[in-house]
Amino acid sequence: MKDSGVEWIGDIPEDWEIIKTKRKFKTNKTIVGDKYTNFDRLSLTLNGVLKRPFDDNKGLQPQNLKTYQILNESDLIFKLIDLENVKTSRVGYSNYQGLVSPVYIRLINPTETRFGYYYYMNMWYQEIFNALGAGVRSSLSATDLLNIPYIFISSVKEKHNIVEFLDKKINQINTIISDTQQSIIELKKYKQSLITETVTKGLDKTVEMKDSGIEVLGKINKDFRIISLGYLGNFQNGISKSGDSFGKGYPFVSYSDVYKNRVLPKKTTNLVQSTIEEQKNYSVRKNDIFFTRTSEIIEEIGMSSACYETIEQATFSGFVIRFRPNVNIFLVKFLRYFLEGSFVREYFSKEMNIVTRASLGQGLLKKLPIVLPSLEEQQQIVEFLDNKTSKIDSLIADKEKMITEYELYKKSLIYEYVTGKKQV
Repeated sequence: MKDSGVEWIGDIPEDWEIIKTKRKFKTNKTIVGDKYTNFDRLSLTLNGVLKRPFDDNKGLQPQNLKTYQILNESDLIFKLIDLENVKTSRVGYSNYQGLVSPVYIRLINPTETRFGYYYYMNMWYQEIFNALGAGVRSSLSATDLLNIPYIFISSVKEKHNIVEFLDKKINQINTIISDTQQSIIELKKYKQSLITETVTKGLDKTVEMKDSGIEVLGKINKDFRIISLGYLGNFQNGISKSGDSFGKGYPFVSYSDVYKNRVLPKKTTNLVQSTIEEQKNYSVRKNDIFFTRTSEIIEEIGMSSACYETIEQATFSGFVIRFRPNVNIFLVKFLRYFLEGSFVREYFSKEMNIVTRASLGQGLLKKLPIVLPSLEEQQQIVEFLDNKTSKIDSLIADKEKMITEYELYKKSLIYEYVTGKKQV
């Protein structure tokens, strides 16, 4: 082994060489023009280069695809803009011919692209592109890419063996990850189904059911009653502050805090400058429930998070609505589970009128039908669901940990073989 002279590569075999990318690859940008309807639309994703529907309107969209460039099968494609973002895809190998954004960089060399793909994926995993593009530019040009160090292996057979080995191993790992992800999806579906069934029908499966009169609810336990959320408490939209008010001051419950957590964290890392009066009007108290109010997609609207402990001196985001109970006929822990039911999303989807941005107003939230058992049965349901969902959550956490471990194994495998630390 010898020192490669490149920090992120380390030692390489004696007969391997460090060259510049431009010695093995060339770039080319062919704009499609009026023939764009003859091609598939492609997108570089975290799961590779995938076909994308022409009518997919997520993200920024061109007026038409005439300005897009042609990507051929076995080409490499790079997205080297916005490099301060470390969570987006950067490198892809195309199994298709199609169209991609003109801001992407295309590398061509059919005999080299499979090894090159693994080499550049290793750079992405190590966030090398992000480091190289740090600073004012936050991007890399085609010229920058062509001047990046690249590993040249003179033995075609050796290079082929590395690619063949990695193709097989990475495919096996990806299959395990995909199967595990699907298992997590099924567990989450089961959890929501269990919650939905329990909060509307109760624990005694022999009890007679009745028609709720509400399409999204269907049949419910005959002893349960339905009350609109507006009769159970009052509502308050959150505080609006300028950008320079954030980062210092007092605790602040953000949109993200509510969207990501069904139970609000006891502490929030967000801070905002707020007055005593604002802390009074926009307080965050035990038994409050918060709802996400606005988003570009309806799936993110009306997500709820229950507050189990008061956060002193805290205020909450203007993109959030606070519900504060003013009656004692329900348990907040029961309501927290009820709001996780699948019918809540269906209700908002059915009732909302969306033009360009989804928005939940207090009026619609007040009309949300809530199914209420007796307080005694609410407590029994809470205890049952606490027990059942904690077991499901534990299974999900174990599977998520396994995915993380396999992802790390995949990264180390690619690094070790494309840099020659291990031999096939």
